[in-house]
Amino acid sequence: MLLSVHATVGAIIGENVNTPLLAFVLAFISHFVLDIIPHGDDVLIKAYRNDFKNKGVLYLIIFDIFSTALLLLLLFYFHKISLTQTVYWGIFGGILPDLMVASYEITNKFFKRTHKIHSWTHDRIHWTIPLKLGILVQLIIIYLMLR
Repeated sequence: MLLSVHATVGAIIGENVNTPLLAFVLAFISHFVLDIIPHGDDVLIKAYRNDFKNKGVLYLIIFDIFSTALLLLLLFYFHKISLTQTVYWGIFGGILPDLMVASYEITNKFFKRTHKIHSWTHDRIHWTIPLKLGILVQLIIIYLMLR
């Protein structure tokens, strides 16, 4: 899933729990639960693994980072989410698995176990959907989380 989904869910978790540690742990776990839902990134994962220099994949990563930052700024600005330490730890817990997987993909050294778990969650439902439909699914998840 896009970082924006994981960051939004992490922020909402952080908004609804009392301690930063609990926000972090629940958001970290939520990442893997969300990745079980088919979300159309199979093509991107294959392209990323085959050719990290692929400009389309690189542009999507850049878009993902900027859209996540913009979404969080809008959530904070419109006071859907408060600026608290618990929210920040929820966001960090939500996106950390992807950062760990990227680190493993780049170095082939660190976070091998996290990479295995991440791949396992992506493969739980053997049903793929196109990327455009996957992005729509992710937008619906964000919308439902913010209601």
